[in-house]
Amino acid sequence: MLHVARECSAREAAGHLLTFGEFCLFTNELRQCYDRESPRPVPLSKLSDKSCVDKKRSERKMSTESSPKYEVFLGGSCNPTTWRQNVAIPMLKDQGISFYNPQVSHWEEALVELEYQAKQTASVLFFVLDRNTRNVASMVEAAYMAGCRRKLVVVMDSYSGPGQLINGEAISELEYQDLTNGLHTVQDLVERQGIPVFGEINHALNCTAKILRENLRPQDLGLEDHVQPIKYPYLQLGDKLIKLHDAFVNTNSEQITLAEARVAFKVVTNKDLTTEVLQAIVAAKKGIEMQELNGVELPLNEVFLTFDEFCCIVAEFKNQHLESKRLWDVFTHSVQKVLGWALPRRPLRPINSTGGRDIYLGGSIGNRVSWRDDIAIPMLRKHGLSYFNPAAGACSGRLLPMEAALMEHSRVLFFVITDTTRGVSAMTLASHYIGLGCNVVLCVQMITEGSLVNGETLSRLALKDYNRGRSYLTDQANKDGIPVFVNIQEGIECAISKCRAR
Repeated sequence: MLHVARECSAREAAGHLLTFGEFCLFTNELRQCYDRESPRPVPLSKLSDKSCVDKKRSERKMSTESSPKYEVFLGGSCNPTTWRQNVAIPMLKDQGISFYNPQVSHWEEALVELEYQAKQTASVLFFVLDRNTRNVASMVEAAYMAGCRRKLVVVMDSYSGPGQLINGEAISELEYQDLTNGLHTVQDLVERQGIPVFGEINHALNCTAKILRENLRPQDLGLEDHVQPIKYPYLQLGDKLIKLHDAFVNTNSEQITLAEARVAFKVVTNKDLTTEVLQAIVAAKKGIEMQELNGVELPLNEVFLTFDEFCCIVAEFKNQHLESKRLWDVFTHSVQKVLGWALPRRPLRPINSTGGRDIYLGGSIGNRVSWRDDIAIPMLRKHGLSYFNPAAGACSGRLLPMEAALMEHSRVLFFVITDTTRGVSAMTLASHYIGLGCNVVLCVQMITEGSLVNGETLSRLALKDYNRGRSYLTDQANKDGIPVFVNIQEGIECAISKCRAR
């Protein structure tokens, strides 16, 4: 919501604030969604319950039925972190809660299967993403588990900034941005499932104990648990503001006449502003009583409106007859002088959530990433297939509801993790939609020693961390029957084949 409002305006200093008109529009749309109890959308790429993915998961579940069942699996950051030994394990022991700790002093091959079974059978998956590690594999895993709709508790510790030490190495500005964007993407994916994200381990552990004690879902936690409930996280409201903005800016002016606003209102709402409403607006703008306009031709071309005023009009009159002019009165007489609005700095990405596309071209994005234009799009055009290209717009570093809508309105999700990017956010997105049981095709390229990533050379430790995330994603995809390629052309050919088979 805030991101779209900032994109529509030129507000730099007040980029985290909503104007009165935006606030009216968003609250009006939210109220309608709550009143309708809008259902969660089913992704167009969602595979049937009889798919290969579901069969493989059922087989794995049956194979673990005889395994020991722990109440809590302690996932997330490992060495050099000590949160398990110092905080989590003592608290869980005090409350008599069984747990599995994958962080051991002496690792051996046999632990792989034991950890996997503990993860599959645990009642609650407790993940801590600690700033002292890169968390790449942990982020990918947490995103997958959120997609699988498991009982998941996530604690997030934000990175402090460029220059922070991880394993004794200072991270660069670009690496800090990539890791932070990865955390933000995981948070957005988890919250999109209605699951709150915690900032403090003790708080999360107390809530975990309540989840187990009362057989709750993390989504059931509320204000009494000092948790902000997440209601209807899948709603997208930003597209409403974009539609209004598009109708407004077609006039190529920072203000439009009331006559132009009447046309724009009809474009947006498919309704007409009544004569009484127009009288109310003219009276408010001119500071006169409505009665003075009776029997007079309204000067619609002499009354000018800002975009914020247009938002107020739409919010007030879109879904009701003229019962009052509350929002308009408040805006005109109390707030108008302190609000400012300007035209956008750059064109907004067109969002068409009502029409589906064949393939979503997800994965690595960057100045040095050209696989979409060089390989994928020409092949899709050759086969007459439609597509969504997320690289066509500016990257926000967050999973906006409108971005998620693009994926949910695509029949096949194609993700490419290139060897020239860290790819943290891209891997978490791919992992999550695999967890949701969607029709995904992967192309994963391992980073080789000495190669440049976003123009930077990775250390051996960093290389190991980013490739570990790639290995986890590839392994999980193989377990779920998701095709994985290294060659991009082979991957897009598979995506095209899947699309034609649906």
